Amino acid sequence: MPKLSSPHISFSVQADVVLGELRVDLRELKRSLRTLADTQSITNAAQSLGVTYRTLWGRLLTFDAALGCKLVGKARGRGTHLTGKGRALLAALERHDELFSPPSTERVSALSADLARALRDQPLLRLIASHDYALAKVFDTSANTAAKVSGAPSVAVQIQDAIHMANAGSVECIRALLRGDADLAGYHHSTATASATATNAGKDSQANALWSRVEESTDFWSVALMEREQGLIVAPRFKSKVKTLAHLAYPGLRFVNRQRGSGTRVLLDSLLAEAGMVATSISGYGHEEFTHQAVAATIAAGAADAGPGLRTAAAQFKLHFVPLATETYRIAGRTETRQHPSVLKLTAALRVEAAKLPGYTALK
Repeated sequence: MPKLSSPHISFSVQADVVLGELRVDLRELKRSLRTLADTQSITNAAQSLGVTYRTLWGRLLTFDAALGCKLVGKARGRGTHLTGKGRALLAALERHDELFSPPSTERVSALSADLARALRDQPLLRLIASHDYALAKVFDTSANTAAKVSGAPSVAVQIQDAIHMANAGSVECIRALLRGDADLAGYHHSTATASATATNAGKDSQANALWSRVEESTDFWSVALMEREQGLIVAPRFKSKVKTLAHLAYPGLRFVNRQRGSGTRVLLDSLLAEAGMVATSISGYGHEEFTHQAVAATIAAGAADAGPGLRTAAAQFKLHFVPLATETYRIAGRTETRQHPSVLKLTAALRVEAAKLPGYTALK
């Protein structure tokens, strides 16, 4: 089979409306009405559109017949103008202008690059991963643009060229891997909490079952890359008041949570259950953010006083941190991807980045 080296992509816009026996090209109709509205002259409009006066006039008559109304009129001293229905029709078409425009050059180029990667000998791998600072560093495209342009791409750029990364909660990451919607999954959980809550009913035990379906299966591999300190990120003014989970019920304290399905939320709910606490005792428990950074930023901005997250996030925003547990961040995939060169580069790069972060320990 021929190899696709540099695909060329073109877009054409064809938008027709069918009225009885007649068909009207909406893009042509919009261009004609707009040009007439701007020029107030059929002669000038025809020149602007690159057609003859006769062609444009015939086109307008066809539009009138198809739509059953007169779109263009003439008045002494005003030249050619759109009728009320002509103006209303033009306004309706321009409200939906994006339907008549091809995508930007940047988006077409991005599609071309993705197609080339997908059809090469080693297709682009799909990684769906829970938010992590080391992972974000590896996939920081802006930090590696210069190296890529210079012709000497860094290891991070090589990884980005072979693996497409998207974020989701740990539970959804594993589900995507099991469904075949991802080739790789990045997720985290606390081993101690997993064993302690294995007998509990509900979402925690469901999450533990998901971890087990990957970690205990011969169809998948899962490798522990780093340990991270999880705990409570706390605003400075509550530093002396929040020292344990029980203090989250402190009067006046505003909490910001992680979203349901995230590994951090699973861990927090497990710890609350072990402490005999109910979510209703925590003001703001239903206020959700989707990353550790977003939780810390919310607290730093004064919109909340405490929330669950990593020590790294607390350090980034110079906030207080109360450690609660140590968890393991893992990358998993189907067996056939384990020795993929880009996967090996990714796991090695993550260990390197983890060693630089506060609250992280790289695992060998």
